Amino acid sequence: MQASEAPTIVHPGWNQYRSRVIATITDVEMLMLQLGKGLDSDGLTAEVAQRLGLRIDTQADFDVLNALVRAVRPIGREALRATREDQGGQFSFLLL
Repeated sequence: MQASEAPTIVHPGWNQYRSRVIATITDVEMLMLQLGKGLDSDGLTAEVAQRLGLRIDTQADFDVLNALVRAVRPIGREALRATREDQGGQFSFLLL
């Protein structure tokens, strides 16, 4: 599926899709933290697309997914922070 064809806020599958994007962002952020590296939002968008199997063939595809990644990235980071506190630094995330 192309990123521009993904569910939008009016679509019944929106919450599930948004949750998958947030979980993927959290996984990538955790990996980058463990590697001592970071990603800008463009790199994170490309990584999210790859992990979710979304094609970003056009600029419109990239822009749509990038806007979502920028909007929900703080949620993913908060999940990472909360997990780090709850688990004492131990992570056990499952990729979907």
